[in-house]
Amino acid sequence: MKLKKEYLILGVIIAALAVYLYQRSTDRTHYTLPTLPALKAADIDKIQMTRGAETVVLVRRDGRWRIEPPGYPVDPRLADEMLETLGGLTLTALVSESKNFALYELDETQKANVKAWQNDQLRRDIDVGKAAPSFRHTFVRIAGDDRVFHGQDNFSFRFRTRIEDLRDKTVLAFDRQEIKEIHIAQGDARLTLVRTPAPAETPAAGQSPPSAWQTGDGRPANGAAVEALLGALSSLQADAFIDGRDKTSFAQPLYAVELKGPQEHSLAIFATVTAEAKDHPAVSSGSDFPFSLTEDHAKRIMKSPEEFLKKEEKKEG
Repeated sequence: MKLKKEYLILGVIIAALAVYLYQRSTDRTHYTLPTLPALKAADIDKIQMTRGAETVVLVRRDGRWRIEPPGYPVDPRLADEMLETLGGLTLTALVSESKNFALYELDETQKANVKAWQNDQLRRDIDVGKAAPSFRHTFVRIAGDDRVFHGQDNFSFRFRTRIEDLRDKTVLAFDRQEIKEIHIAQGDARLTLVRTPAPAETPAAGQSPPSAWQTGDGRPANGAAVEALLGALSSLQADAFIDGRDKTSFAQPLYAVELKGPQEHSLAIFATVTAEAKDHPAVSSGSDFPFSLTEDHAKRIMKSPEEFLKKEEKKEG
């Protein structure tokens, strides 16, 4: 009888413990995630990012994103990633209600506050913290809510960038096959290169194909050198930008290239600011702002006009 009573008491304890554990487990999921208003990436026309004392404002204008002021173009890839994140933001779980924001880099000194507008209407207002340990989520807060949530995906780095990192560094872009004429100036030397029709037939064995480029006076050009120049310029990236100066403030260039096709393109490279400086200031038709090229980068472009001429083959005997 005593043994039976002990078994009964033990059964009651086990049942009570099971109920407690079940309730504790289910209590953890007894919360409601905030419902974010639907927002299409294509509808966002303004983004503001504030971190500490620095605020960056991006505005869509004439089909391009720009940093306002002073109107620097934004790298299209980076802009698209931000828009995709803001438009598709999904909260997946409640992380904390303790208000220990520093733990998630959501305190005032570390967080990035991000706002997005559509037609002057504020549609997103979130604080972005660090990436979660899994690197598949980001810690976020929603305006007016002190709780910390998991945001789907690792996107913290997208909103913690400097203005210099956001700028579109493409300063010249064109289809190299559309270029029909090139003008090169280096000091007093001038050279004009003209694209000639491609050969209709494959040359016989042992013979070189006629050059696809020639000089303005009909001399054969070094096609490989010309194509290398076009390759270097067709998607030219600035190494840095020069603030506080405009494009008209530079003197005579060391090297200038003009390219003619359906549109005209140009690049001018100038002497270094001081004898000790290594970077060359430059301006181009593809950028409203002056920029600089490293010494090695500039040297790869500034080939002397003679290097674009085809060397005569020496005849044996």
